[in-house]
Amino acid sequence: MDEVDGMAGNEDRGGIQELIQLIKSSRIPIICICNDRSHPKIRSLVGYCFDLRMPRPRIEQIRGPWDVIHKVFSAEEHKKMSIHDKSNMFFQDYSLGPLFVQDVYLQVVPHAAKGDEKKTLELISKSSDSLCDGDLVDRIIRSTNAWSLLPVQAIYSSVIPGDLMEGHFVGQIGFPQWLGKNSTTNKNDRLLQHLQMHMRLRISGSKRAVNLDYIQYIRDAVTRPLIKEGTDGVEKSVEAMTSYDLIREDLGDILSLTTWPGRKDPMSQVEAKVKSAFTRTFNKEGHLTPYADMKMSKVRGGGGFATEGLDEEGMTAEEEEALLEEDEDEDDLKKDAMIKVKSKPRSKKTEGDSKSKGKGKVTQGGNKPARGRGRGK
Repeated sequence: MDEVDGMAGNEDRGGIQELIQLIKSSRIPIICICNDRSHPKIRSLVGYCFDLRMPRPRIEQIRGPWDVIHKVFSAEEHKKMSIHDKSNMFFQDYSLGPLFVQDVYLQVVPHAAKGDEKKTLELISKSSDSLCDGDLVDRIIRSTNAWSLLPVQAIYSSVIPGDLMEGHFVGQIGFPQWLGKNSTTNKNDRLLQHLQMHMRLRISGSKRAVNLDYIQYIRDAVTRPLIKEGTDGVEKSVEAMTSYDLIREDLGDILSLTTWPGRKDPMSQVEAKVKSAFTRTFNKEGHLTPYADMKMSKVRGGGGFATEGLDEEGMTAEEEEALLEEDEDEDDLKKDAMIKVKSKPRSKKTEGDSKSKGKGKVTQGGNKPARGRGRGK
């Protein structure tokens, strides 16, 4: 429980006493964290806790990772460092340190090469091999909880590359780009999984096969008619989408997965009116996907059906509003001016002895009946 010294006000009244009772009765250890050890409220709690005081860390214990990575490759720093000192650089942050080494080792000019390009490439190759071995050790450590192998990873991921590429930097040390690229990789993997799930009844390929063998051809089958034929190619594009049980949002995912950096998005070549025509046509088709909810509602003003479920997101705002209005009208018949709802029958006490004459009905209170074929209220 963090900030136990911050209990204050009426909302936290009696909090320390309740925490003490929990400590007495609980069989699970409770860790209480505070910033001000001398606070008056902590005095009653200390008697029931094992007191551990954490000293303020020294500057050399919390180096900036930029200073650490500079020392890993600096020839001047290596003159006064042992192998244990070099290994300790890794333990400043053993999760982030290897990423820094991998990101910047190509920006170092190794002094051992003495300007020889061939020798430089050999040192880069050996450093790369060592980093790969360090990644293998890291996988073993994290998959089997073999944390005793951390010193081995330190040698492969930091010490050996630092010794091989010992020299000076020629570029700026930046934050590891692997973190951003890994996030993008995970995002693309989720998009591929969604596409493979949608296309599952139409293809037999795996997620990898969808990425390599399908999505580029589907992209071309959808975008080329729109680019070359304009509105006349809308039907072909819609047919290409529905033949694989794809929804409108899947097209954006396909374009995101198949557009490489530095290349244009194919849909940027399509005119705005053609894009609008494609969206309207696709929504009007009302293609029922096998992974959607089977409950359907007739789209007002259109010839197709719109499903309520996963594929309802592809509907336009006007169509959603039309569906909501139709549901409300069906539930509330009293709002329809063409439908007359009969009033509840009156009891004999209120009707008295009045009787209706002709075809009219008796009005409220037993007054005169309505004449002709009209209906009373």
